Amino acid sequence: MQKERTYIENADVAEQPSFGILIHRPIQDVWDFVMDLPQTPKWRPRMSNVEWVDEGDPRVGSRFRVWAKALGYTFRFNFEVTIWDPPHQFGYRQLNGPVAIDSHMVFVEQNGGCRFMIGGNPTSNNLLMKVAEPLLWGTLAKQNGADLIRLKEHLEAEIAA
Repeated sequence: MQKERTYIENADVAEQPSFGILIHRPIQDVWDFVMDLPQTPKWRPRMSNVEWVDEGDPRVGSRFRVWAKALGYTFRFNFEVTIWDPPHQFGYRQLNGPVAIDSHMVFVEQNGGCRFMIGGNPTSNNLLMKVAEPLLWGTLAKQNGADLIRLKEHLEAEIAA
């Protein structure tokens, strides 16, 4: 199986840098799996739990929580949906923590599959984190690349099964 990692500039989402991968599944299948937030730890293992906070269908302004592991601790972060355009775009921003992250996911139909892109723009809320920002961006980029490969392998394995 060829592992693919592509750096993409996506002008549709505030020109934030993105990482993308072609997943050989229909766009709706990829969207449905990614938006089923409790499934997130299957492809983003540093996130031990992810859940919607608000009841009803997700929309711009809906909130969700993420429990993420870092530095031997588990932290809880709160997010708000900023873009909700099924099955094409999902954007969100972090509401708490030392780093504010505006993130996006873009889903594009391609050759019967889905080009899935994920990215974001972290900005530090304090001086210590500002100094560490280049390291933070590098870590985030590495994690996103590995996450994309896990997502692709998981969704394409469902076809083989």
